[in-house]
Amino acid sequence: MKAVISLGSNLENRRLNLDIAVTELAKILSGLIVSPYIETEPVGGPKQDDFLNAVAIGECELEANDLLKKLLAIEDQIGRVRDVKWGPRLIDLDLIVYGDQVIDSPILKLPHPLAKSREFVLAPWFAIDPQAVIPGVGEIKTLLASITSSS
Repeated sequence: MKAVISLGSNLENRRLNLDIAVTELAKILSGLIVSPYIETEPVGGPKQDDFLNAVAIGECELEANDLLKKLLAIEDQIGRVRDVKWGPRLIDLDLIVYGDQVIDSPILKLPHPLAKSREFVLAPWFAIDPQAVIPGVGEIKTLLASITSSS
């Protein structure tokens, strides 16, 4: 199943943090494609340094909850600490879309409910999959255009 994962880092060596995450993602996703890294300002949370963001797309046979567990394990391996909501972090991996699955559970919501309004997700995703669609929401090119035209 096609998995779309957003990556972000704004602590220490941001590029290295993303590179390590991509290396780990390649162990669980086949045919991995990674967008160019883009620098973005933080959204929400406390004052903090800019992020380096990317999107990775690959095929995976795991159940969605199992893939989420793998993503959390990668974050733990890199040293992610969760102490402030939307605070600075070594790595952030979010499962954005998993096939056409719609899930609304306490631990996993698919498609990711905030992805449609986040340029730091849509812009790198568009760079590697311009025809992509968020199931039940719309084409990412349309969503991205609405964000960039209003900013």
